[in-house]
Parts: sequence; C-alpha cells; structure tokens
Amino acid sequence: MKQKKETRFHHGLITLIGTIVIMFILVVCYDASPHIPLILGCTVAGLMAKYLGYTWEEILDGLIKGIIPSLEAMIILVLIGVLIATWIGAGTVPAMIYYGLNLISAKYFVVAVMIICSIIAMAVGSWGTVGTVGLAFMGISAVLQINPAVTAGAIVSGSYMGEAVSPLSDATNLVAAVGRKPIFQVVKHEVKLIIPTYLIAAIGYVIVGLRNAPRDEEAISRNIEPLLDSISENFSIGPLTMLPMVLMILCILIKVPAIPSILVGIIAAMTQAVVAQQMDFAVLIDSCYSGYESATGVEMLDELLSAGGITDMMYAVTVILAAMAFGGLMQSTNQMGAVISPIISKIKTGGGMVRLTTISCIAMNIILPDQYLGISVPGQMYGEEFEKRGIDKLFMTDTLCCAATVTSPLIPWNTCGAYMMTVLGVSAMQYFKYAYFNVLSIFIVFIFGAWLASREGKQRRKTC
Repeated sequence: MKQKKETRFHHGLITLIGTIVIMFILVVCYDASPHIPLILGCTVAGLMAKYLGYTWEEILDGLIKGIIPSLEAMIILVLIGVLIATWIGAGTVPAMIYYGLNLISAKYFVVAVMIICSIIAMAVGSWGTVGTVGLAFMGISAVLQINPAVTAGAIVSGSYMGEAVSPLSDATNLVAAVGRKPIFQVVKHEVKLIIPTYLIAAIGYVIVGLRNAPRDEEAISRNIEPLLDSISENFSIGPLTMLPMVLMILCILIKVPAIPSILVGIIAAMTQAVVAQQMDFAVLIDSCYSGYESATGVEMLDELLSAGGITDMMYAVTVILAAMAFGGLMQSTNQMGAVISPIISKIKTGGGMVRLTTISCIAMNIILPDQYLGISVPGQMYGEEFEKRGIDKLFMTDTLCCAATVTSPLIPWNTCGAYMMTVLGVSAMQYFKYAYFNVLSIFIVFIFGAWLASREGKQRRKTC
C-alpha cells in the first residue's frame, strides 16, 4: 500500500487559494452561480489528496462524510418549499402582508418598513421580501420624498433580521447543518444577540424616520390600497388564516423536532387552503412541488405570492450539497487542519475563537462572494476546533448568523449585495450606513458574543 505524505500548510493553502481564485473568477467575472466553482474546488482538493497518497475510495468517503451532517437541513429545506407554497394557498402569507401593510404610518414609515420586512422575511426569505414589498416601499418612499438610502437600509435590515431568526430560512438551516446543531436550538441561542441588535436598530430607525418624516398620510394609502384590496379580494383574510403558523410555533415551543413541526404547519395549511380558501386539491398538490402560482392581476403581488415548492429550494439544497462535500474532503484529508493550525495555535480563549470566526466570515463574504460560502467555509474550518476546546458550537452558529448571513448584502460584489442593489436601485455604499441591524450585528457578536463564549469557557473550567 502506498504510504501517504504528511499534509502540510502549503498543501491546504494551494487548494484553498485555487478554489478562491476559481470562485472569484467565475462568480464575480462571469456572474456564475457557486455550484460549478464548488465542484471544481472539490476537484482541486481531490487532486491534492491524490498527490498526498489518498485512494479514490478515501476521497469518496471524505466527500460523503462531509455531506451526511447536512442531510437533515436539506430535508428541512425541501419541506420548507412545500410549507411556503401551502401557506400562500392557505392565506397565511397573504394575511401577514395584509396586516403588516396596515401598520404603516407616515411618521413612523422607516421603522415600520424594517418591522414589516422582518415579519415577511421569516416566511419568504430576504430575497423574496426585498424583490416584492421592498420594491413597493422604495416606490412609496419616492412619493414621500424620503432619502432612498434610508429606506433601502431599513428594507435590508428587516429582511436579514427575519432571515437570521427564521427556522424556515435556507441560510439559517445551513448554519445549523455546518454547526451540526438542531435548527430550533440554533435560533433560540442566537436571539440573545439578535433581539438586542434589532431593538437598537429600531430605535435608530425611529430617530432617522422622524427626521425624514413625510407629512402625507394619503400618499401612503394611495400606494398601499391596491395591494390591500387585491389581497382581500383573492383570499379570505381573518384570524384563522394565521392558524398554520400558530400551530407550528406551538410545536416549536413544546420542543417538537423541526421536521414534525414543519409537517404540522403543512398539513394545517393544506386543510385550510382547501376548506377556507376553496383551492382545488389537485392544484394544491402540484403547487407543493412546483410552487404556488398567484394570479391576482396585480403584478407586484403576483411576484411576491408566486413562490415556494420543492423546485424553489433546489438552488439552496445543491449549494449546500457541494459546499459540504468540499468541506468534508478538506477535513478528511487534513488539508483544512493544516491551513488553520498555525492560526488557531495563537488563539487561547472562546472569545478569541468567536472573533476569529467573525473576521473569517466577513473575509469569505468579500473573497468568495456568496452568502452560502461565507457561512460554510468558516464553519467547517473552525467547527472541529470549537469541539476540541470544549466551546459550545452554538457560539459558532451565532457568529455565522451575525457575521456571515447579515454582512453579505453590504458587499457590492457579493451575490446578495448585487441583488439588493439591482432591485432597490441604491448602491450598497449608500445604504450601508443605514443598514443598522446588519452593521450592528458585527460589533455585537465581536464584543458581546465573544464575551459570552469566554465567560462560558471560564465557568466550564471552574466546574471541571
């Protein structure tokens, strides 16, 4: 049997830099999705592993071992696609939009934008929220002569807060998969950082909103009225339409696992879609796979409500599949360990690990300009080290959410930043200073999150 060469720092660095170069060229220069660059990254890692003396069977085993921890997250994402489609059919998502838009007032327009976007993003994600109600808010703010950068910042803040805390979010499910923690446990732990950040951001939007306060309440009504009328004409809106969401939240509160909780939400929504909304059962079943198709006649509303389905989740599922395979191969052949060992050796505390992860997440969002990679690469680089040092990996998942998920729209050439700028028509450099939640999250996790991790580490050492 051929003897393996020792994996050294330069071996792992060649693979990592090679993958970064491929990713940057294809994603930034050719506007490619990250799937093919990740597959090419796996190829580079596999060739290096072969050079080091690993057999094909060992390489394949590393790829598979990397994928296995993410299987639950991928199943959850598939079910979330079904959940979104059924929640729209049941009137649950339309009701969220309806009640949210009714909260708008001229004086508190900016903070209302953040709050409404955060609520809607919990169900349809950040991109869906920005591309629909976010776009509507930009139009309303133009009528009210509010600084478009302020409105864009509030939209981005609310959308990414909703995504960060939602168990339905693909980004949060990826965080849970990388951290190998249950999704509801991840969400519960991170709210200690996210809720204070959200409240501080809300205060900031109240202040900046009052300074830019529009005087024309009627202008808001004129813009929103067609959306409200269309929702009420096409869906039966009432307290019962929120029942699927209430039941799923109750399941979460009594600690029912993620998959059964989501199935409860799906079954309740399917029942309501057929009984209360009188949706054809065959159409409903088809929408579970291919997504709900809205036909209200209002273009903006139809864009928002044409969503969900298993096919809608395949982009996220396949990115996770490729990213986790790459990480698994890098770890099983010790290429990841060889790269991070010199850096890790200088970190002595749990707080130091949180700060290192924070910096790495932001760097990856800049270098590998995609949110999924900003989450998966640092998570796989440092996950094992958190375990070795006895630091709860929930502190790592907090950091991935607060430093990777929410910073991606702040970087103009990141896929998230490029999307936000295209849809909102405002440069990331302009809305950056008004994206209070996103910017504050970095400082909160870097300071307070690191302090919490260090404190828990000290308590564990005292107990031992």
